[in-house]
Amino acid sequence: MVQSLALQIQAEKLRCTPPKVRTKADPDAYMDAINPQSGTLTVRLGFYKVGKMQFISHLDLQRFMKRAFIRSKLPIWFSEGFNPHPKMVFSTPLSIGVQSLCEYADIKMTAPLTGRQIMDALNPCMPEELQLFCAAAPVHKMTDVGYASYEAFLHHPNATADTARQMDAMYSAPLVMTKHTKSGDKDVDISPLIKTAHTVFDEATGELHLRAILSADNANFLNPEYLIRAAERNLGLVFDDPASAWYQIIRTDLLLCDGITPFQ
Repeated sequence: MVQSLALQIQAEKLRCTPPKVRTKADPDAYMDAINPQSGTLTVRLGFYKVGKMQFISHLDLQRFMKRAFIRSKLPIWFSEGFNPHPKMVFSTPLSIGVQSLCEYADIKMTAPLTGRQIMDALNPCMPEELQLFCAAAPVHKMTDVGYASYEAFLHHPNATADTARQMDAMYSAPLVMTKHTKSGDKDVDISPLIKTAHTVFDEATGELHLRAILSADNANFLNPEYLIRAAERNLGLVFDDPASAWYQIIRTDLLLCDGITPFQ
């Protein structure tokens, strides 16, 4: 999949690493593998979700994308029945308040299209902070996602280089946190869900820069907010006053179960 200039610009704005380069695909090549039984073809859309769009929920995103598809007048497949709607399958849900450069959704089309045609039709129907950077035939299944990489920038008046070392030590040791699940709250050691986590202190900005690869499969998803909560609880990095202390989290990539190969 070809990364667009807009995606790289967004990464520069967020001061984070852009997603890894995918297998190059010709955006002008037609996707024409229409299933003879269903009369549809599946297209994988890659998009970023940054700025104010980080505050809309996954359910709101689904509603928003449905309206955008209808406005685009693309040949989208609609379900049958009393309330027809386009069928969309999204990758790992993104937590509210987390920005992302690598969200994916599958949509069914009823006619051959190029990736460029899809992006040119859909992007004008969406805000600048939520735009497609690719549209191509899917390579992996959505369930193949095993990890997600994140970058977090923590601004706190008490942050030092020693704080960065303490954070690294904390993430590599057993770390029991209270996780909120559908069956209730329970204490869980989240350290096995942290593949890598490394923090550096930027003296120029006075910020802690955390890079982490966390489990993101359906059974063992780790919200990156837990890493921030652990720093608050164990190191006293409290973010109650946004005038003096704040942070932002960006999902920079989705990876397969080896934690290395980019999802596409």
